[in-house]
Amino acid sequence: MIALRLLPAVLAVLILGAHFYRAANYGLVAVCGAAPLLLFLRRRWVIYVTQVLLLFGGFIWLNTIHNFVQIREAMGLPSTRMAIILGAVALFTAGAAFIFSSQRVKSFYREHASSAIPSAAAFLLTALTLSIAQAKVSFPILLIDRFIPGAGWLEILGLSFYAAFITEKMLDINQSSLWRRRIWTLFSVVFFSQLILGLVGFEKFLMTGKLHLPIPAIIVAGPIFRGEGFFMLILFAVTVILVGPAWCSHLCYIGAWDNLASLGRKKPGKMPLWRHPARLTITALIIFIALALRIAGVPTVIATILGLVFGLAGVGLMVFWSRQAGVMTHCVTYCPIGPIANMAGKLSPFRIRINDSTCTDCGICHTACRFDALNMIDIKNRRPNFACTLCGDCLGSCCDGSLTYKFLGLSAENARRLFIVMIVSLHAVFMGVARI
Repeated sequence: MIALRLLPAVLAVLILGAHFYRAANYGLVAVCGAAPLLLFLRRRWVIYVTQVLLLFGGFIWLNTIHNFVQIREAMGLPSTRMAIILGAVALFTAGAAFIFSSQRVKSFYREHASSAIPSAAAFLLTALTLSIAQAKVSFPILLIDRFIPGAGWLEILGLSFYAAFITEKMLDINQSSLWRRRIWTLFSVVFFSQLILGLVGFEKFLMTGKLHLPIPAIIVAGPIFRGEGFFMLILFAVTVILVGPAWCSHLCYIGAWDNLASLGRKKPGKMPLWRHPARLTITALIIFIALALRIAGVPTVIATILGLVFGLAGVGLMVFWSRQAGVMTHCVTYCPIGPIANMAGKLSPFRIRINDSTCTDCGICHTACRFDALNMIDIKNRRPNFACTLCGDCLGSCCDGSLTYKFLGLSAENARRLFIVMIVSLHAVFMGVARI
């Protein structure tokens, strides 16, 4: 019976939950109660995640032994028996990880074996990142903590599972573009829903209560004008270093709107040649104007109104131009964050390349690209142009498999897997912490 084979793992997690209950950490108690439910999923990634968590649980017990021994020695009390008992618990917890090495257990978790390692990596990376934020940030960074203190740990478990699930879906190259649009739209909906709820009086849905306009240009212009508030700019920079310009195709809360607008036309149309110079000029003007407003001492209210007008004009471009052109015109001609992401994205090793030996110049990948990054000239040059955001939609459209991700010395398949793990984990983290 598979249930009997899994029983040691379940007991180990529940005993760890009792330890957290004794420490009055009820959020982790809830996690230990819910985590065994993952064992009902017959996906192979559950094995790897459970093994890592059980080994980490053994480490928690060893750390607990160290702390208790120090306390008891300081009080002049014996500690040997306590250390032996807890040591046995630590060995039992860590040892439970090895039951998943048996072939019978592996055969039970046989579904989606090919995507198991990336999905497990996305789960663990999301859990680690959010756990650090939960432990280190001085205020409740996870929304559920503001309503139920300590429940943020349960939200971390949920978002980690979500990351593993989305990674599994995104790895299917024929479905990745569909799922990218879905999760991108979902992120925008969650982000702006929290903003609207905050504005109508539910202040817990806001990050700090100090509102700023949810316009991408403000990420750069805001700190220049204020001379402070560099958090979003730093977050943007770190993201670009990790996954290049993929911020613009996966994580931008406004870009998802432009993407939906561009889908109003079945195939992308031809864009004017001045599109690239225009976006570079607008970027330079935004930086110059923000600095000029600061030097001139213009009131914040005036600067905010100017920012709002700029943002509304961008929405107008989406409605009237993107829908007709079939191209994300706001992102590729107007938004100043795009060129910055494209230029700074060169620091990231991720690239998309076209295999010269297999490409037939059919041009079908052009019809899949809404960022106007794959015109026939680009295809003949065997690389997307400056506007590429690594969205990856073109990969699924290519019948010959000529388009691939590149990352240092990794194979094309492993480079794509690594990129999906990174971007999906960032998406899941942003789902948990991104608010105004």
